[in-house]
Amino acid sequence: MEKLKIYVTERIANILEKDAEGFEFFKKDGRTVNKNALLTNLIINYYNSFTQRQTELVAFLKSKIYSTVSVKEKNLNDLCFDLCEKLNERSAAPNGEKFDKLVSLKPTKESEPVIEYIESYCLMGRTLSEYFRSMFASYAALPQDKRELIIFKQQYDAITKAIKEKKRVFITTRWGFNQKTECAPYDIANSKEELHCYVLAATKNCYTIRLSRIVSVTQLASDAEFTENHIKIFEKMKTYGPQFNYGNNDEEVLVELTAKGIDKFKKIYVHRPVPDRVENNYFYFNCSHSQVVQYFERFGADARIIYPQSVRDEVYNFHRRALMRYSKKT
Repeated sequence: MEKLKIYVTERIANILEKDAEGFEFFKKDGRTVNKNALLTNLIINYYNSFTQRQTELVAFLKSKIYSTVSVKEKNLNDLCFDLCEKLNERSAAPNGEKFDKLVSLKPTKESEPVIEYIESYCLMGRTLSEYFRSMFASYAALPQDKRELIIFKQQYDAITKAIKEKKRVFITTRWGFNQKTECAPYDIANSKEELHCYVLAATKNCYTIRLSRIVSVTQLASDAEFTENHIKIFEKMKTYGPQFNYGNNDEEVLVELTAKGIDKFKKIYVHRPVPDRVENNYFYFNCSHSQVVQYFERFGADARIIYPQSVRDEVYNFHRRALMRYSKKT
């Protein structure tokens, strides 16, 4: 099949580009973004539910119009298809944006059969490019973590099935030191910023795997088992954020903020830990220590760790190393 040219708005084009990079679709050099690989997954995993929604919308429009006026069946179908396409166009460009950004789609051996099926059964009077423009707009309207579930639907479905049946799995991942591992999946949770989804899993200890980094999932015959401590840590991950290492450390963290630090805490949303309580300028946390370190390192002198000493030392050493580097004349 020949390469398809699809014109979308700048916002949709930017989201597709950002997702290809954020979900780590790269070519063999490990640096060049492979947007076509993202689009292939998007088409394969989303066309069915997208087409079903379009069909339901047309059926709804037909029922409402038919109950109001008398229209011939063919004319009614054409009218509803036109209305559906107009709604799609309005959704893709709510402020009248131009469809002037080209997205090129190169069919692959995986996507070709799906594209041929779409062309034969799903267009509803549209061109193939118009269909994909509407599909990409529908996808781009979703939060990032929901888009991640679409792109990695096969991995998500396999993990969900194993969790439901309480079975262990063998997972291979794209990145990380432990690229092949057997584990017991407990749940799938999203970050508080709705950026990524994480598989909460246990071997001997609890850890998380970002869904977008999972390449394959094989369900095993052995049962998944969790200790009370596992469950306690997993529930804490779901409450405070699954993207950080929790280990087995339950020590409370106390952070003192200046007035400027409190203002920063209100404004810096990404990876912000949730305090258990606040007393004047003292913030008490019962979350991942690594989250506290990564978040408050950005505050400089406007945040001071009071305890525990291990967290205090880590932040102190971070700033000390930075000071030594800046103290060099060259």
